[in-house]
Amino acid sequence: MTPLLPVGYWTDPLCIWAFVAQPRLDHVRGAYGAELDLRHHVVPVFGSIPLRFRQGPWAAGGHAARAEATRTIAQKHGRIGVSGQVWIDDPPASSWPAGMAAKAVLALEAQERVPPGAADAYLWGLRTRFFLDDVNVARRSAQLALAEHLDLPRGLIEQALDDGSALAALWEDHTEAERLHLQGSPTWVFDGGRTLLYGNFDERVLTATVDAMLAGAHAGGSRC
Repeated sequence: MTPLLPVGYWTDPLCIWAFVAQPRLDHVRGAYGAELDLRHHVVPVFGSIPLRFRQGPWAAGGHAARAEATRTIAQKHGRIGVSGQVWIDDPPASSWPAGMAAKAVLALEAQERVPPGAADAYLWGLRTRFFLDDVNVARRSAQLALAEHLDLPRGLIEQALDDGSALAALWEDHTEAERLHLQGSPTWVFDGGRTLLYGNFDERVLTATVDAMLAGAHAGGSRC
């Protein structure tokens, strides 16, 4: 039996590029799902959003410019309903809280305490609440409301947030992202880091990479 190809899909819940890249993820799952061990990971690139507005490219235009940039990127990729208004009305201070909630649901799915696909739905729900509904998903109330909407166990998610296990899982992802020298979100990591694809690339590049890895580059590269 041919082993499944390990694939990590690394995103930040508040990353507009991950939001518009969702069709690529859907395509890969639909076309190659039976051949891949595809797992979500969180690469929290927005550790401190206030710091981003004080230093670097975001500082010049402020919240209004961030909203406009979000809207422009979304429209360019066919997501007409994105306004970016959340960056003005109720901007999150960090993506770590949303990342923690995502890791809590990912852990529950790994433990078979929620149905398969629950983590996919929850991550997409965080993105749609943020980008389409302009909801600050760094707020626990928003995270738990989404869980209830998806019929996920609110109490178990709260427990993971309260006892630190969700934070520990997010920290493990953060540490692994640093080890792999990931540049940001979204990033595809194939076979433990032997091949990486980062950013806004053509879907044909992704398809060609998956095809090549499946054809002859499964796990087990030589170690010198």
